[in-house]
Amino acid sequence: MTKTWLVTGCASGLGRALAELVLTRGDSLVATSRDISRLQDLKARFDKRVELYELDVKSPIACQGAIDRAIEVFGRLDVLVNNTGYAQVGPFEQTSVDDFNTEIETNFFSVVNTTRAALPLLRKQRSGYVINISSSAGRIAAAGTVAYCAAKFAVSGFSEALAKEVGAFGVKVISIEPGSLRTNWTSAALATTPALEPDYEPILGPNIQFGKTIVGREPGDPGKCAAVIYDLSRTDELPHHLILGSDAMKRIEAGERERSLDAEKWRSVSERTDFHSQ
Repeated sequence: MTKTWLVTGCASGLGRALAELVLTRGDSLVATSRDISRLQDLKARFDKRVELYELDVKSPIACQGAIDRAIEVFGRLDVLVNNTGYAQVGPFEQTSVDDFNTEIETNFFSVVNTTRAALPLLRKQRSGYVINISSSAGRIAAAGTVAYCAAKFAVSGFSEALAKEVGAFGVKVISIEPGSLRTNWTSAALATTPALEPDYEPILGPNIQFGKTIVGREPGDPGKCAAVIYDLSRTDELPHHLILGSDAMKRIEAGERERSLDAEKWRSVSERTDFHSQ
Protein backbone atom coordinates (compact mmCIF):
# COMPACT_ATOMS: atom_id res chain seq x y z
CA MET A 1 0.00 0.00 0.00
CA THR A 2 1.37 3.40 -0.95
CA LYS A 3 1.49 6.11 1.69
CA THR A 4 1.45 9.89 1.83
CA TRP A 5 4.28 11.63 3.65
CA LEU A 6 5.00 15.14 4.84
CA VAL A 7 8.68 15.77 5.48
CA THR A 8 10.09 19.05 6.77
CA GLY A 9 13.50 20.33 5.72
CA CYS A 10 13.71 18.58 2.34
CA ALA A 11 16.20 20.94 0.70
CA SER A 12 19.32 19.12 1.86
CA GLY A 13 20.82 16.45 4.08
CA LEU A 14 18.69 13.69 5.56
CA GLY A 15 15.46 15.38 4.49
CA ARG A 16 16.57 15.43 0.87
CA ALA A 17 17.71 11.80 0.99
CA LEU A 18 14.39 10.77 2.48
CA ALA A 19 12.37 12.76 -0.06
CA GLU A 20 14.23 11.08 -2.93
CA LEU A 21 13.73 7.62 -1.44
CA VAL A 22 10.04 8.02 -0.63
CA LEU A 23 9.25 9.19 -4.16
CA THR A 24 11.48 6.63 -5.86
CA ARG A 25 9.65 3.85 -4.01
CA GLY A 26 6.27 5.07 -5.20
CA ASP A 27 4.82 6.95 -2.23
CA SER A 28 3.43 10.50 -2.34
CA LEU A 29 5.08 13.41 -0.58
CA VAL A 30 4.50 16.95 0.60
CA ALA A 31 8.08 18.22 0.53
CA THR A 32 8.64 21.35 2.59
CA SER A 33 11.41 23.89 2.80
CA ARG A 34 11.83 27.57 3.54
CA ASP A 35 12.96 27.89 -0.11
CA ILE A 36 11.05 25.58 -2.45
CA SER A 37 13.12 26.69 -5.42
CA ARG A 38 15.61 24.12 -4.15
CA LEU A 39 12.98 21.40 -4.60
CA GLN A 40 11.89 22.13 -8.17
CA ASP A 41 13.86 19.20 -9.57
CA LEU A 42 11.72 16.85 -7.47
CA LYS A 43 8.59 18.30 -9.05
CA ALA A 44 10.07 17.93 -12.51
CA ARG A 45 10.95 14.28 -11.90
CA PHE A 46 7.97 13.06 -9.89
CA ASP A 47 5.21 15.44 -11.01
CA LYS A 48 1.87 14.78 -9.30
CA ARG A 49 3.28 12.51 -6.60
CA VAL A 50 5.07 15.43 -4.97
CA GLU A 51 3.63 18.69 -3.69
CA LEU A 52 6.08 21.46 -2.79
CA TYR A 53 5.19 23.64 0.19
CA GLU A 54 7.11 26.65 1.43
CA LEU A 55 7.07 26.34 5.20
CA ASP A 56 8.29 28.34 8.16
CA VAL A 57 8.17 25.63 10.82
CA LYS A 58 8.23 28.22 13.59
CA SER A 59 4.69 29.29 12.63
CA PRO A 60 1.81 27.16 13.95
CA ILE A 61 -0.48 28.67 11.30
CA ALA A 62 1.93 27.74 8.50
CA CYS A 63 2.30 24.20 9.86
CA GLN A 64 -1.48 23.78 9.92
CA GLY A 65 -1.51 25.01 6.33
CA ALA A 66 1.00 22.33 5.32
CA ILE A 67 -1.11 19.55 6.85
CA ASP A 68 -4.26 20.95 5.22
CA ARG A 69 -2.45 21.03 1.88
CA ALA A 70 -1.54 17.35 2.19
CA ILE A 71 -5.21 16.49 2.66
CA GLU A 72 -6.30 18.78 -0.15
CA VAL A 73 -3.85 17.29 -2.66
CA PHE A 74 -3.56 13.65 -1.60
CA GLY A 75 -6.65 13.04 0.53
CA ARG A 76 -4.77 11.71 3.55
CA LEU A 77 -1.55 11.79 5.56
CA ASP A 78 0.18 8.64 6.76
CA VAL A 79 3.69 9.69 7.80
CA LEU A 80 4.88 12.96 9.30
CA VAL A 81 8.66 13.35 9.54
CA ASN A 82 9.89 16.30 11.57
CA ASN A 83 13.39 16.71 10.20
CA THR A 84 14.11 20.45 10.23
CA GLY A 85 16.99 21.40 12.51
CA TYR A 86 20.32 23.15 12.89
CA ALA A 87 22.91 24.05 15.51
CA GLN A 88 25.22 26.93 16.27
CA VAL A 89 28.42 26.02 18.09
CA GLY A 90 29.61 28.35 20.84
CA PRO A 91 29.41 28.99 24.58
CA PHE A 92 25.97 29.67 26.05
CA GLU A 93 27.35 32.86 27.57
CA GLN A 94 28.32 34.12 24.11
CA THR A 95 24.97 33.21 22.52
CA SER A 96 22.47 36.03 22.11
CA VAL A 97 18.94 35.72 23.45
CA ASP A 98 17.51 35.89 19.93
CA ASP A 99 19.86 33.23 18.56
CA PHE A 100 19.16 30.92 21.48
CA ASN A 101 15.39 31.31 21.22
CA THR A 102 15.38 30.83 17.44
CA GLU A 103 17.36 27.62 17.77
CA ILE A 104 14.89 26.27 20.35
CA GLU A 105 11.91 27.30 18.21
CA THR A 106 13.31 25.73 15.05
CA ASN A 107 14.53 22.48 16.60
CA PHE A 108 11.74 21.85 19.11
CA PHE A 109 8.65 23.96 18.59
CA SER A 110 8.62 23.06 14.90
CA VAL A 111 7.98 19.48 16.02
CA VAL A 112 5.23 20.65 18.35
CA ASN A 113 3.63 22.80 15.64
CA THR A 114 3.43 20.17 12.92
CA THR A 115 2.43 17.39 15.31
CA ARG A 116 -0.32 19.51 16.84
CA ALA A 117 -1.68 20.13 13.35
CA ALA A 118 -1.49 16.50 12.23
CA LEU A 119 -2.58 14.63 15.35
CA PRO A 120 -6.37 15.14 15.15
CA LEU A 121 -6.29 13.73 11.62
CA LEU A 122 -4.12 10.75 12.53
CA ARG A 123 -6.23 9.97 15.59
CA LYS A 124 -9.41 10.09 13.52
CA GLN A 125 -7.82 7.77 10.94
CA ARG A 126 -6.70 5.46 13.76
CA SER A 127 -3.38 5.18 11.97
CA GLY A 128 -0.23 7.08 11.16
CA TYR A 129 3.40 7.68 12.03
CA VAL A 130 5.07 10.70 13.61
CA ILE A 131 8.82 10.29 13.13
CA ASN A 132 10.82 12.96 14.92
CA ILE A 133 14.47 13.45 14.06
CA SER A 134 16.17 14.15 17.37
CA SER A 135 19.88 13.46 17.85
CA SER A 136 22.37 11.61 20.00
CA ALA A 137 22.61 15.11 21.53
CA GLY A 138 19.05 14.50 22.72
CA ARG A 139 20.38 11.79 25.02
CA ILE A 140 23.91 12.96 25.90
CA ALA A 141 24.71 16.67 25.96
CA ALA A 142 27.90 18.34 24.80
CA ALA A 143 29.49 21.66 25.72
CA GLY A 144 29.15 24.28 23.02
CA THR A 145 25.68 23.23 21.85
CA VAL A 146 23.49 24.16 24.81
CA ALA A 147 20.47 25.37 22.81
CA TYR A 148 20.65 22.44 20.39
CA CYS A 149 20.93 19.87 23.19
CA ALA A 150 18.10 21.48 25.14
CA ALA A 151 15.86 21.33 22.08
CA LYS A 152 16.77 17.77 21.16
CA PHE A 153 16.32 16.52 24.75
CA ALA A 154 12.87 18.11 24.50
CA VAL A 155 12.16 16.37 21.17
CA SER A 156 13.10 12.98 22.59
CA GLY A 157 11.02 13.46 25.74
CA PHE A 158 8.08 14.89 23.81
CA SER A 159 8.13 11.90 21.45
CA GLU A 160 8.23 9.28 24.20
CA ALA A 161 5.45 10.88 26.23
CA LEU A 162 3.26 11.41 23.16
CA ALA A 163 3.80 7.81 22.03
CA LYS A 164 2.31 6.66 25.34
CA GLU A 165 -0.72 8.93 24.85
CA VAL A 166 -1.65 8.07 21.28
CA GLY A 167 -0.50 4.49 20.80
CA ALA A 168 -3.98 3.19 21.64
CA PHE A 169 -5.30 5.07 18.60
CA GLY A 170 -2.94 3.32 16.18
CA VAL A 171 -0.67 6.37 15.95
CA LYS A 172 3.01 5.53 16.32
CA VAL A 173 5.55 8.10 17.51
CA ILE A 174 9.32 7.58 17.53
CA SER A 175 12.40 9.66 18.25
CA ILE A 176 15.28 9.00 15.84
CA GLU A 177 18.64 9.79 17.46
CA PRO A 178 21.45 9.80 14.88
CA GLY A 179 25.10 10.61 15.27
CA SER A 180 27.08 12.68 12.78
CA LEU A 181 25.72 12.40 9.24
CA ARG A 182 27.70 13.26 6.13
CA THR A 183 25.65 16.33 5.30
CA ASN A 184 26.31 20.06 5.58
CA TRP A 185 25.16 20.06 9.24
CA THR A 186 28.63 20.12 10.84
CA SER A 187 30.06 22.81 8.58
CA ALA A 188 26.96 24.97 9.04
CA ALA A 189 27.07 24.53 12.82
CA LEU A 190 30.67 25.73 12.92
CA ALA A 191 30.18 28.61 10.49
CA THR A 192 28.92 31.07 13.10
CA THR A 193 31.17 30.10 16.00
CA PRO A 194 32.38 33.29 17.71
CA ALA A 195 35.93 33.99 18.81
CA LEU A 196 36.00 32.24 22.16
CA GLU A 197 36.45 34.08 25.40
CA PRO A 198 39.79 32.92 26.88
CA ASP A 199 38.11 31.02 29.71
CA TYR A 200 36.19 28.88 27.22
CA GLU A 201 39.11 28.12 24.90
CA PRO A 202 40.38 25.01 26.77
CA ILE A 203 36.82 23.72 27.18
CA LEU A 204 35.41 24.22 23.67
CA GLY A 205 38.51 24.70 21.56
CA PRO A 206 39.30 20.97 21.21
CA ASN A 207 35.66 20.16 20.35
CA ILE A 208 35.61 22.82 17.65
CA GLN A 209 38.88 21.59 16.16
CA PHE A 210 37.59 18.01 16.15
CA GLY A 211 34.42 19.16 14.41
CA LYS A 212 36.48 20.79 11.67
CA THR A 213 38.44 17.58 11.12
CA ILE A 214 35.32 15.50 10.46
CA VAL A 215 33.62 17.86 7.98
CA GLY A 216 33.02 15.73 4.91
CA ARG A 217 34.15 12.61 6.81
CA GLU A 218 31.20 12.12 9.15
CA PRO A 219 30.49 8.40 9.60
CA GLY A 220 26.71 8.47 9.14
CA ASP A 221 25.25 7.76 5.69
CA PRO A 222 22.06 9.82 5.17
CA GLY A 223 20.89 7.44 2.47
CA LYS A 224 21.05 4.45 4.82
CA CYS A 225 19.32 6.46 7.55
CA ALA A 226 16.58 7.38 5.10
CA ALA A 227 16.11 3.69 4.25
CA VAL A 228 15.69 2.85 7.94
CA ILE A 229 13.07 5.59 8.31
CA TYR A 230 11.20 4.33 5.25
CA ASP A 231 11.17 0.81 6.70
CA LEU A 232 9.78 2.17 9.99
CA SER A 233 6.75 3.44 8.07
CA ARG A 234 5.95 -0.18 7.27
CA THR A 235 6.62 -1.51 10.79
CA ASP A 236 3.83 -2.22 13.28
CA GLU A 237 5.82 -2.05 16.51
CA LEU A 238 8.35 0.72 17.06
CA PRO A 239 10.64 1.54 19.96
CA HIS A 240 10.22 4.95 21.56
CA HIS A 241 13.84 5.76 20.66
CA LEU A 242 16.08 4.52 17.86
CA ILE A 243 19.81 5.31 17.78
CA LEU A 244 21.39 5.50 14.33
CA GLY A 245 25.14 5.36 13.80
CA SER A 246 28.04 3.62 15.53
CA ASP A 247 29.33 6.96 16.86
CA ALA A 248 25.95 7.68 18.42
CA MET A 249 25.85 4.20 19.98
CA LYS A 250 29.27 4.62 21.57
CA ARG A 251 28.54 8.10 22.85
CA ILE A 252 25.16 7.20 24.32
CA GLU A 253 26.40 3.97 25.88
CA ALA A 254 29.26 5.81 27.58
CA GLY A 255 26.92 8.52 28.80
CA GLU A 256 24.39 6.04 30.15
CA ARG A 257 27.11 4.19 32.06
CA GLU A 258 28.22 7.48 33.62
CA ARG A 259 24.65 8.28 34.62
CA SER A 260 24.20 4.86 36.18
CA LEU A 261 27.40 5.25 38.20
CA ASP A 262 26.31 8.70 39.39
CA ALA A 263 22.86 7.42 40.34
CA GLU A 264 24.37 4.63 42.42
CA LYS A 265 26.93 6.93 44.02
CA TRP A 266 24.22 9.33 45.13
CA ARG A 267 21.55 6.70 45.88
CA SER A 268 21.52 7.34 49.65
CA VAL A 269 20.98 11.06 49.09
CA SER A 270 18.22 10.40 46.58
CA GLU A 271 16.35 7.97 48.83
CA ARG A 272 16.53 9.89 52.07
CA THR A 273 14.38 12.74 50.78
CA ASP A 274 11.17 10.69 51.23
CA PHE A 275 8.91 11.23 54.21
CA HIS A 276 9.94 8.98 57.12
CA SER A 277 13.26 8.10 55.51
CA GLN A 278 16.39 7.89 57.69
